[in-house]
Amino acid sequence: MNIETLCENIYEDLNGYISSIESTYMGMSFIYETDHWDDYEKRVRFIIECEGVAESTLKLDAGGSFQLLNEHPILDEYTGDSGSLFFSSKPKNPNEIIGLLFSAHESYFCQWRELSKYLNNNISFSDFLNSGNGSLATAPIKVLNIYKNAVSDYLKVNIIKSHTNDGGYKLLLVEDTYIVCKTFSVKYC
Repeated sequence: MNIETLCENIYEDLNGYISSIESTYMGMSFIYETDHWDDYEKRVRFIIECEGVAESTLKLDAGGSFQLLNEHPILDEYTGDSGSLFFSSKPKNPNEIIGLLFSAHESYFCQWRELSKYLNNNISFSDFLNSGNGSLATAPIKVLNIYKNAVSDYLKVNIIKSHTNDGGYKLLLVEDTYIVCKTFSVKYC
């Protein structure tokens, strides 16, 4: 069995859950226990091995449907280009800039990432904006363009690319948790 087949067959009503999570020399693995999709009287267990793990929020007892994705806001950090968004003017109302950034961020990430992950938060953000220049955020270029569009009517902003990410990562969503890695393998256990 492969991860795509497992994702097609796992759904919420099968009473599935993650029963164990382990670190391995290649990444991590977890065991998922569930009712079988063709025979509800039969209980099955799968070991899902994940290689090249970049990040994970998997937790015990997470269950429900599986979704394997090649595109998702979380994956932006691992694919494409990254850089910084610089500003070179003082805003009339710094709190308005913070609100615009927060709104743009939340509409894109839908609570998958905190805004503070990308914003320059070395000093008070209002004081920083009142300084008139600096690096506003460091993030994937796709995210920086969202921020730029949100504030460009209020600040002079410019994006500078810093590097290109490796790519090749996939995201497996399990309920409200996830794992980002290069490859998955699935076995009955």
